[in-house]
Parts: sequence; structure tokens; C-alpha cells
Amino acid sequence: MATFSKRLGVGDPQGSRSSEWVVMWKSDKGDVYLAGRTLGQSFRVSLHESGVCFIRAPDPNKWTSPGPPPRSTYRWTINPHSQFEFPFGIVIPTSELRSGEWAKHRDKGTIWIPAATTRERAIEIAVFLTRAEPRPINQLSAAGWKNIIVLERLPDGRDLWVVAGETEGFPIDKRAELEQIKIQAKLLNSKLTCQPVNPRLLLCAIEAKGTRRFVEAAA
Repeated sequence: MATFSKRLGVGDPQGSRSSEWVVMWKSDKGDVYLAGRTLGQSFRVSLHESGVCFIRAPDPNKWTSPGPPPRSTYRWTINPHSQFEFPFGIVIPTSELRSGEWAKHRDKGTIWIPAATTRERAIEIAVFLTRAEPRPINQLSAAGWKNIIVLERLPDGRDLWVVAGETEGFPIDKRAELEQIKIQAKLLNSKLTCQPVNPRLLLCAIEAKGTRRFVEAAA
């Protein structure tokens, strides 16, 4: 069994940028994983061949919410026989890119996607799983997914797509909520004995159609 991977990020690696992410898939099974490389895989998305998907919970030793720490924070299902599924995406607004100190990783060919054109816009990295023939390359491009990062045939016959395109950033009605979350994060950080140099937030958004997304923001 072999595990393949592709690393990616948004922005300028020498300037304002996002965290690094890694998408992984296997040679013997249609399982796909997405993890925050910079975040030490503290948050990992698992999209299993069976159709069961979940977001792994943070380290139990760092769990601060009421009750015992869960094994996963979100769990949902997709149809593994569907012609087209959009189970997960990452939204990285230009306004949340930062320069400064970042964790150093061994260079494994990270693909850096240019930031969105304005601070109000964002780059979304999307994971699609398809069975459509012929492959819908033109349709995805017409829908705004201009950058194909991964296009691989999985052992179960599905195609794994990891694509990127420009989209809206934080909706106006959500910006005030984001600022409140940042205030809470700063308060928590101020109580730590070791202050984080470049703290980041990961917000989880759930779409009515079933797509889950991480929204990456600066804390």
C-alpha cells in the first residue's frame, strides 16, 4: 500500500500567505484525507470509500469545551456511487493572509495558489469525487474552478479532484461574528504560558447541501 500526497497553500510563501495544507490518498482504497500541515494535523478531514466522512476532534488534552472530548467534531455521509459529490472545501480570504513567522517544513513541492484579487474575496480549495465520463474538466473550469491541483483515479473507480477558484470572502452578516470569535481567541491566547507567534483560526461551516468547509482566519 502506498500513500500519495500533494501540498498546497494560498498567497506568497515569502510574504502574506495561509497555512500549508496536504491532501492524501491511498493506492489500495478510495479513502481521501485533508490535513493542516502547518497545524500539525490537529484537524484532519477523512472522506472514506464507504461514504462516511468526519472531521477529527482536536487533541483530547487540549479540549476546553464542556463534557468529554469527542472522537470527531462533525460526521456526515455522502453517496459513494454518485456521479458527483462535493464533500469538503477550504475557504481562505485574502484579508486573513499574514506574513511573519511560520512553521518550517521540509520542502516537498508545495503548490502556492495566488491570493484572491481583493481583500473582500477568497480562494476556495474544493475536493470533488466524481464518476462522470468524460471527465467534466470544461464544466468545472466554466464554474470558476480554474486551478486543478489533483486529478487522480482512485481504486474504487472515482476521480479525486482538488481544485481552486476565487469566491466571496466572509459574508457581511458574518464579519461581526468573526470579529467576536477573534476577541475570544485573543483572550484565550493571553492566558497561555507560551504565546503563539502566528495564531490561526479554523471555523467549520456547514452548507445545506451537505458540503463542509474550513474557513481559515488570522487570530
